[in-house]
Amino acid sequence: MATTFWLRAETKKNEFRRALVPQDCKKLLEYGHKVVVEDWAASIIPISEYQAVGCVVAAENSWRQAEQDAVIVGLKALPDEVDKFVHRHIFFAHVYKEQDGWMEIMSKFKLGGGEIIDLEFMLDENNRRVCAFGYWAGYVGAALGVLFSKAQHRETVIQKLNQKSFFKEQKQLLEFVKSHISGAEGEALVTGCRGRSGSGAMDCLQELDWSATGWDREETSAGGPFDEILNFDLFVNCVLSMEKLPPFVTKDQFDKKPFRLNMISDVSCDPDSECNMIPLYDKATVLSDPVYQVRDNLGLVAIDNLPSILPRESSFDFSAQLVGHLLDDLNSLPVQKAQAKFQQVLNSLV
Repeated sequence: MATTFWLRAETKKNEFRRALVPQDCKKLLEYGHKVVVEDWAASIIPISEYQAVGCVVAAENSWRQAEQDAVIVGLKALPDEVDKFVHRHIFFAHVYKEQDGWMEIMSKFKLGGGEIIDLEFMLDENNRRVCAFGYWAGYVGAALGVLFSKAQHRETVIQKLNQKSFFKEQKQLLEFVKSHISGAEGEALVTGCRGRSGSGAMDCLQELDWSATGWDREETSAGGPFDEILNFDLFVNCVLSMEKLPPFVTKDQFDKKPFRLNMISDVSCDPDSECNMIPLYDKATVLSDPVYQVRDNLGLVAIDNLPSILPRESSFDFSAQLVGHLLDDLNSLPVQKAQAKFQQVLNSLV
């Protein structure tokens, strides 16, 4: 049975990625599906590339008028002003760990009869995520960690970074970092080093000629805190916990003895969840103000859409992971698991 997939515009500031790229939209069309793409001005991929493969073009943010059985595909948060949601929405909802505003969003779906297919909860038979921006999140997170760990004039660097908003390719990002640091190599610790995000962070650190120590489940599964973290220049956290564990670092640690650590890059960025492994901050940072000052000599970067700084590479990578789960009318096991999770949380609402 043919399905209409409606690729919506994103409303989050400094977002340029697409959940589906033209070559994968073409695959959906070849399977007999219909693909509608909103003409979104900020998109890293021009609308002409979608038109060239046969997609229907719609106005930005017109998905609310889409036929009720259309599947709305996006990445980040839906607009707050919508009173109820009547469609199936594929996106990162961030509502299942009681994050800020989760009940309001779920109530709008309950009222409208819509459904969330949460990309974070599309899991395979081993309960591993099948669609993630992890590699590029880790890559960019490590790059920014190095940049702000060693930048000689941080405010000037932030101004230049905001003028760019994003980099067209990873080579440009690396050149930017190298040109704005003192040149001294550093030492970094990466937690979750064998996962998608961790591998991206490790690769980036290697390309920047930094020494990188990797920890994975063997070192971190029981939780912290770990005093060893304080002995590195940079700590890149790529562990997103789904259960409450003792955090990796605490504020008290920095009062007990001198420490070398001057920058944390929390790639997992889970500040408003009880599962936050870096409870040193309570709100994500943004590109215009990327570093939260934990204390005078310790900063923290926690941008929740890091891959948007390399939007083209990350869009093509993610789209290739997602498209296979759309071809068969959303009947894959990961989609079914995401639907079951939504129903479980919906049923828990009073």
